[in-house]
Amino acid sequence: INQNITKASEELNISQPAVTKHIRNLEDSLGVILFNRTRKGVVLTPVGQKIFLDVKNALTILDNVENEIRNYKDNNCGTIRIGTSTTLVRVLMNYINNFYKKYPNVKIEINTDTTKDNIKLLQQGMLDLIICKLPHTLDKDFNFIKIGDSSYEFVANKELYSNINQPIRLEELIKYPILLQKEPSNSCYSAKKMFKENNLEIDSKLNIGSSSLLIDFTKIGYGIGYVTKLYVEKELRNKNLFIIKTIPETPRISYGIISLKNNVLSNSCNNFIEYLLNNKK
Repeated sequence: INQNITKASEELNISQPAVTKHIRNLEDSLGVILFNRTRKGVVLTPVGQKIFLDVKNALTILDNVENEIRNYKDNNCGTIRIGTSTTLVRVLMNYINNFYKKYPNVKIEINTDTTKDNIKLLQQGMLDLIICKLPHTLDKDFNFIKIGDSSYEFVANKELYSNINQPIRLEELIKYPILLQKEPSNSCYSAKKMFKENNLEIDSKLNIGSSSLLIDFTKIGYGIGYVTKLYVEKELRNKNLFIIKTIPETPRISYGIISLKNNVLSNSCNNFIEYLLNNKK
């Protein structure tokens, strides 16, 4: 504090009478005396000191808020709330890690649940986006940004099922133990739809919620699993599993990002989406 109206007017680049008038108007408006005039200059009264500290703290808070907003816009911070599956998280792990290296102050929260449950959370505002296979039905209130394609495949342990002649017809395939992810998974819906279209009923030996566990059961030879090819790329490369070709062929699928049409995504979310699109394999 200058304790001098002349110096204050010079710093504020306004005239001395204008400063005096502003002080008088403020005191009249508040109904209190803010300054004592002395031979040495002007000093704050006790109530003036209290108001000064409160205003100073308030301005500091406003400055901090402005800095946070600026950082948020500059993609230096913020939170991205993603809904996906446990299996797909494993596929996305390297992408998330590399994105974090580029934007270390962006926090990522991941909710692993079924697509159906994640869509409910998205509608409730508890998620920003969902990364998943394209559901068999998608409401018009949602956007779907395609990242890539994959396919559903029947896979099996090579040591136990290498004698199967390929391609195999579905009516022959159902003689073997089939492993499915339990409803309401898209893969279960896809398998039942495919068999129904060919006038067949599928009796699964195992129905399990986790596609990761289904893959594990398939690897040990418990049965033939119906899975998304994207999820078993590693097992196929390592020859822990092999694909059983069928007649008719298994359907292809798209996977990508679901968001609400009327929801404005943060810059951090948009950067994450852009990163996935630019680095997809």
